[in-house]
Amino acid sequence: MEIAEIEALLGTPEELIKKVQSTKTSSNIAVYQAQYDPKKHDITSTAKRPDKTVVDASGSSSLVTVARLPIPFQKKIVALAAAFLCGNPIQLSASPVDKSETDFLAILKRVWKDNKLDYESKTLAKLMMSETEVAEVWYSEAIEEGYWKGTVNDTTSVKSRLRMKILAAKFGDSLYPVFNTMGDMIAFGRGYSVSVGDKLEEHFDLYSDKSILKMVKTDAGWAVTPETHVFGKIPVIYYSQDAPEWNDVQEMIDRLEKLISNHADTNDYFVSPMVVVEGEIEGFSKKGEQGKVLELKNGAKANYLTWDQSPESLKLEYHNLRSLIFDMTDTPDISIEQMKALGTYSGIALKMLFLGAHLKAADKEEIFGKGIQRRINFIKAALASINTAHEKLTSMLIEPKFEYYLPKNHQELVEMLSTATQAKPILSQKSAVALNPLVQNPELEMEQIEEEGLNTEMDTI
Repeated sequence: MEIAEIEALLGTPEELIKKVQSTKTSSNIAVYQAQYDPKKHDITSTAKRPDKTVVDASGSSSLVTVARLPIPFQKKIVALAAAFLCGNPIQLSASPVDKSETDFLAILKRVWKDNKLDYESKTLAKLMMSETEVAEVWYSEAIEEGYWKGTVNDTTSVKSRLRMKILAAKFGDSLYPVFNTMGDMIAFGRGYSVSVGDKLEEHFDLYSDKSILKMVKTDAGWAVTPETHVFGKIPVIYYSQDAPEWNDVQEMIDRLEKLISNHADTNDYFVSPMVVVEGEIEGFSKKGEQGKVLELKNGAKANYLTWDQSPESLKLEYHNLRSLIFDMTDTPDISIEQMKALGTYSGIALKMLFLGAHLKAADKEEIFGKGIQRRINFIKAALASINTAHEKLTSMLIEPKFEYYLPKNHQELVEMLSTATQAKPILSQKSAVALNPLVQNPELEMEQIEEEGLNTEMDTI
């Protein structure tokens, strides 16, 4: 779709909305949401897993409730994938060449911090990995006095700041990115409903690089309110992927839930001991009587009906399914049981242990990282729009730098740094202090070390 097609329909909002909506193929988000929510798994459905009617020896029937045990594997897979990708804050990599670039980077970081983007990035990653699409929309709002104090934006001409809101199906949003034949996003539509009194009011917003069309459905049709913005870019960052993280193992999860539920039903059946009698019973002991006796006649026999053990094939299938679910999604099994069996690992061994998760994060960065780069580029343009003094700085190169999560062996690292600075040093003490994970302020720490070293020399004189 081209921008000219959108402009041609500006006078007919209903046709415009239909055209924008038609650019999106059918969505399976509702299915993915049900798979992600354990309370909506197929195993919990009374229609797909009905209760059983049992008939006893006397011919009377009763309804027995079966076990329905969902396993939140999908949430586990998504949570760990998002944590490995951006559990550590995304760093802004830049090399300012003068004070103006340093100041510009400082206010960009201020926007990043004030909008809690280190946390919101993880939320965005989870939604992209579970619902397959999510977006962030940016807007400006008036500032309170002193908001930009201490920055280059602390001038009377700067009267606004940047804010961000997440849009997703989880929050009731329908997302409609519009791309041209070159694959560039030329517009973005958002459908949503607003409660007005006792009814829902249907809304549709259409964003372009110059304006926002806010449309409300009324009895007379769609009412349109156009708004302009000065960002120079579409104020929406869109993230998407083809399928949820668990897509390849969904059938395995369904099978595992069935095995666990069937096993629970079997345990319920055998949990109360039953007595099997061969022959004739003479009489029973009374309720509460000490040393209870079951009286039998004519060589009758009585035994407990017990289930000695779960079939080995069931155990094998359970462990195979669990292992495959983790392996096929490159999700580390970091349960307490597994961690206890690992013992102490060296740094390189830890890296090898989480290699699959890191390779997956690197692959995911190709998708998610592009969105983060677009966010940075948008913030640069938006900062220039609220303070034109920054216009010449928008070409400054600022890139996101991801650090995939990895447990750290601090003792091993400190010993390595210590060795590298002794005898024939291959690392300066200053660099070693900066790399020491136990040090918060390397410069202050170096001053303290030098002071303590000087004091030691004075004491020996």
